[in-house]
Amino acid sequence: MSPSAGDLLVEQIAPRLSTMIPKVVKPVGGEDAEELIQDAIVTAAQMLHRVEEQGKSVTPGNIAYYVILHMKSGRRSQGSSRVDTMATGTQLDHKSSVLSFEEEVGWDPELDAPITLGDLLASEHEDPSMVAARNMDWELFIRTHDYRYGIMVKGMVEGQSLKAPAERSEHLYASLYGLKEKMSEDVREYLGDEALADSVKLPRWKACINRDREKTACRADRRRL
Repeated sequence: MSPSAGDLLVEQIAPRLSTMIPKVVKPVGGEDAEELIQDAIVTAAQMLHRVEEQGKSVTPGNIAYYVILHMKSGRRSQGSSRVDTMATGTQLDHKSSVLSFEEEVGWDPELDAPITLGDLLASEHEDPSMVAARNMDWELFIRTHDYRYGIMVKGMVEGQSLKAPAERSEHLYASLYGLKEKMSEDVREYLGDEALADSVKLPRWKACINRDREKTACRADRRRL
């Protein structure tokens, strides 16, 4: 883009877009007016660059007019897809929609507080990524240490006492008890001293959800007083 075209964009086109975009272009999904204005200016710059390359002359009003038409139809500076789930055009065609996790979808009479979309989508189960990482750690540990550790760990997972693995592996209970102590030392050395604390630590995303629920419960309690 030439300096003269740049001056035209900054001094005449951008002010028009800043005035008109909030009035005539409806934000879609997570968009806001400021974001739409910035996107419209980028689109105007792209148009100016193309017409300049083609040797055509345009007025600031022409560029602003066509940019606004683009924005209203769902086209943005970085794309005009109408099949991408998150695309503006797809949402304008009512084929998809983007909602905030704070969107209210119901009311909890017990807490006397709204139920949000985030509450419905939040799983109460353990984080799958943590489960997978833990399984990988244990598999590698057992594979690189005494094979009897695997027998003992399997028994612990099944909620059995040390006696059951001793009977299955034909080892004396006392010898397996000593082996259990050694396994404890090996695990601490292999996984680190913070392994136990890390295993019971809540994922950050779940901690944030719990914090919001606790705040809601506290507000409900204050209303009852």
